[in-house]
This record gives sequence, C-alpha cells and structure tokens, in this order.
Amino acid sequence: MKTKKIALAGLGIAALAFAPAAAADVPGIAPFTGSWHAHASGLTINSDGSGRLTYADISACPSACSGHDDYADAPLATVDFTLISVLGDTATGSVNAASNPSNDAVGEPVTIKLVTDIGYPFTGPPASVSDNNGVALRVSMGMMRDWNYCNDTTHNYCGG
Repeated sequence: MKTKKIALAGLGIAALAFAPAAAADVPGIAPFTGSWHAHASGLTINSDGSGRLTYADISACPSACSGHDDYADAPLATVDFTLISVLGDTATGSVNAASNPSNDAVGEPVTIKLVTDIGYPFTGPPASVSDNNGVALRVSMGMMRDWNYCNDTTHNYCGG
C-alpha cells in the first residue's frame, strides 16, 4: 500500500513538472482586454494576449447567403490571434487561425490601436453619465483595415 502511495505521489509530481506553464499577462494590455463590438462583428481580447474576432463573412455571399449579399445571411467567420507586445497605444501580434484564410492568413500581422477621447454623441453609459470620454479599438489584420470596435463607453460609435 505504501509503495502505491509513493508511486502515485511520484506521478503527481511528474505531471506538475511536465504541465504547460500558464500564459502570462502581456505588459500594458489591460486597456485592450474585454469584449468589443462592431456592426455584425465581435472581438474578445484576454490578458494573456489571446483573442478572437468574429464577423459576418459577406465574401461567402451570395452563394452561402440565400441569394442575398448582406450581413444577416452571411456565415460567421472567426480569426484567432495572439498579441505579444504593447507599445504606447498600440498592441501587435499575429493571426494563429482563421476560418477564411483568403481574408486572414495564419502568420499575418495584427495591429490594434487604442482610440481615446471619443466624445458626445458617440459615448454611452458609463462614459456619458460620468462625463468621461469613451474608448474604441482600431483593428487591422489581413484584409481588414482600420475596423473600429467599441465597448460600453462608445456603443454609438461602431454600429450595432
């Protein structure tokens, strides 16, 4: 019985030794983290720099869109990326995976700029309530150039 306990303890220690390290937070990334939105699109950035962009892929229309060429019928596309550095108001990284590689190829650069001081009429609660200006992200990756993404401080700036 004692031998089994020692063997199990040894296996537990070995498992810890070979477990992948937890991803560390990217220094300076805090203002970029969270959930962001734009017209027919969403963006999530985590503190370890990982992120996912989703969008209505109208490049698949009209064949995939019931004969229409609009956001409502377009299939959802995804882009997974990792941000590795932040310098001032700009975070950079690269694409890890994409459901439509003709829009976003693996390895392509990702640049996300923090846009501040967005004022009335584009701000919404809590910014408009506290008289603070809102923030947005300007995202460029692959075929997407300077797409604006908003959080709750600027819900009127980026569309629905």
